[in-house]
Parts: sequence; structure tokens; C-alpha cells
Amino acid sequence: MQENENEPKPLPMKAITLAVGGVFVILVLGFLIVPAFFDTNPMGGRLFEDGPAPWAVSPEEQSRFQFSDAQAKGRYHFQQYCASCHGPEGRGNGPASQTLSTRPPNLVTTDTRAVKNGLDKAGVLKTLEEGIPGTTMGSFSHLPASTKEELADFVEYMNTHPALF
Repeated sequence: MQENENEPKPLPMKAITLAVGGVFVILVLGFLIVPAFFDTNPMGGRLFEDGPAPWAVSPEEQSRFQFSDAQAKGRYHFQQYCASCHGPEGRGNGPASQTLSTRPPNLVTTDTRAVKNGLDKAGVLKTLEEGIPGTTMGSFSHLPASTKEELADFVEYMNTHPALF
């Protein structure tokens, strides 16, 4: 029995799979990893960072605030997780506060009645862990314990030094 010469040959699937996989690897390297390595824009992120830590405080700020290392890190975390609602200085006037049904409390006030669990470290940790039921203040229990501790240190510092904020 003779094979029909007009029949198409089957596609080499192994070769096609390897070629597509190779192109995918090249694209990942070309568009994700290599640019991150050579990125000079600190806002875009860098694979290797030679500069100060993101929470580092300038010498001028350190002389003004006298932050501990935990408070400086807490300030950085506050900007990441809290400032959108509570504002960069903790006054309850962040950009997202305009869209909330109730305004977030002022964290630098001496009147802590508006803050359910208080602004001492234990109260802030409780709020971060549980949130405030019935409000837009959700739980941040997903954050590492060290991050919550640093946030609580910073919020307590803000509340005990309102004139600095």
C-alpha cells in the first residue's frame, strides 16, 4: 500500500510547544525583569535599591519629629494604608474621605471620643485587627504583626504630639 503524497504531514507539536514557550520566556525577561533591573525611577520600583529605606526620615524631619525607628516605619505604613482616608497628617481629610458616608476621625486630636477603641497602642492594634463594625473602617488583620505594631506606634505618636502635625 502506497502512501498518498498529497496528504499533509502532521504538525510537529513538540517543536511548536517549545517555540511558543521560548517566546514566552523571552517576553517575560524582556518586558518584566530586565526593565526592573535598569529602572532609574524610584516611583516605578527598582529590583535593587541603593538609596535609603522607603521609611527613612530626612535629617530635618528627624530633628523635628524625633521618631524612633518603629515610628518612622509606621509613618511609611500610614502613608501606604491609612492616608487615603485619614489624610497624610491624620486629620481625617484624605482624598477618599470625600466619598465615605462618615468622615474618618481626626487622629491628632486630643478629643478621642470619636475614636471607638482609643488612640493608645492597644486601641489602635485592636482597631487594625478587628476594624470598626458598621463603618467603612475595615480590618487590617492581613498585615504582618510587625507592620501593625509600627502603625500603632506611629498613630499613638501622632496623637501624643498633635502640634507637630
